[in-house]
Amino acid sequence: MPRTLVTTLTALAGVAFALPAAADRPPPATPGRQPAGAGDDQVWGAESSPLMRPRQAVRYWTRGKQAKADAADLPATLPSRPPSAQRRTVPTAERLTPGGDANGYAPVRRPYADAAHSRITGRLFFVNAAGSGDSCSASVVRSAAGLLVVTAAHCVYSVPQGAASGHWHSNFAFVPAYDGQASAERQREPYGRWGGRRAWKPDGYTGLGGGDWNSIYDIALIEVGKRNGTLQDAVGAFTPMRSHSGRHTIVTMGYPGVLGRKPYDGKDQLSCVARTQPARVAATAGAWKLETYNCHLFKGHSGGPWVLEGTQDLVGVLSAGTDDDHSIGYSVANALDAESYGAIVRQADPHGVYDALSVEASGPAKPVRRGGAATVTATVAMRGLMAAAKVPLTLRIPDGASLGEVRGAACERAEREATCVIGAVRPGRPERVSARVHVARGAGRSLPVTAQVTSSALDPSQQDNTSVARVLTRR
Repeated sequence: MPRTLVTTLTALAGVAFALPAAADRPPPATPGRQPAGAGDDQVWGAESSPLMRPRQAVRYWTRGKQAKADAADLPATLPSRPPSAQRRTVPTAERLTPGGDANGYAPVRRPYADAAHSRITGRLFFVNAAGSGDSCSASVVRSAAGLLVVTAAHCVYSVPQGAASGHWHSNFAFVPAYDGQASAERQREPYGRWGGRRAWKPDGYTGLGGGDWNSIYDIALIEVGKRNGTLQDAVGAFTPMRSHSGRHTIVTMGYPGVLGRKPYDGKDQLSCVARTQPARVAATAGAWKLETYNCHLFKGHSGGPWVLEGTQDLVGVLSAGTDDDHSIGYSVANALDAESYGAIVRQADPHGVYDALSVEASGPAKPVRRGGAATVTATVAMRGLMAAAKVPLTLRIPDGASLGEVRGAACERAEREATCVIGAVRPGRPERVSARVHVARGAGRSLPVTAQVTSSALDPSQQDNTSVARVLTRR
């Protein structure tokens, strides 16, 4: 099987890729089902692995087996940007990582336990569907259970060579802040090994064609067993951010694992800084992907987190890219959208509250003189475990008033309506959008101003997505 390097983030974005010459057509769709990413109205569910024994995986992955573990091959895809004949990996002008090498990588400062990003990220060991020891990258993600790690679906499920259907991987062991250079176990595994109990993937992910060509479902969750408490309590967690692509500056961490090739031999945690752009998937209307040309990420980094720079907001996981010796350096990630991530987190964390957006409109406490103006404020809040990017907010005012300046978001304004997009709404950090409302001289005694926010199907109650503030008037 040719070595393939895939780095696709599960993030909300969209990308157009040509198929590799070795596979000039995508795998056939499952009977009775649209191909992955066939449209926004497609409803997808989740599939879970058989229950596993966490302690068995902990015992299995000895230091010797860890050292021999290969890195999982990643689904290959071709970039949407036409390659230059002179292009070699990541050109100097496109390297954003301080001290980054020709691929954009730089070593993470040791000890990894000292920084939140590096201790939340770890190396994921497993036995693949063919029975061989493999590894990917993964990270802890916020959940009510406190026991979930997120990675790529091709790290938990694949189709063995010669088989017609996929099989679950087994013996998952997640090692946060893994340091393969350390000789002592306490330094090599500062938080221990956390054995997998069950894995989930979207049922739209089949594992065919090397990982479903252009699949927006290449994302997975793994529940680990407890070790005197939860994994989240031990190392922290990233906050999943629902998004539909976007231009971000991100940092990604992982363990590229090309055996015998330092520093890409899986022993070191490496990072890369990148600017992302929406990627378009061929013949796909609702495919949410991100791509970057600032990082040439290798196999083994697959499933690694893409985190907004300066935050702990997780916007995607690495899913696709090019082989380590390819002359074109780029990487692709799937976004954490409601269709793919949402499908699996509902099952993996049934007691968790996700995407619980609400809005509250408020106006002046006293009546406003007709012919004057007042300020109405829409406060948008998020409760629960998930953040959301690019949140739509609509403000509407009735006859008898006109809309003035709107602050706090990017808005398109008409006479009586403003359509806004709030950059991000995070749990416990409300965002406020204020609008100046001009009251006509002939206005009625009460002017209802409506604020409406749009959430996803993950929202447990959308009754609080609309709020009305009444502006009382006087002569």
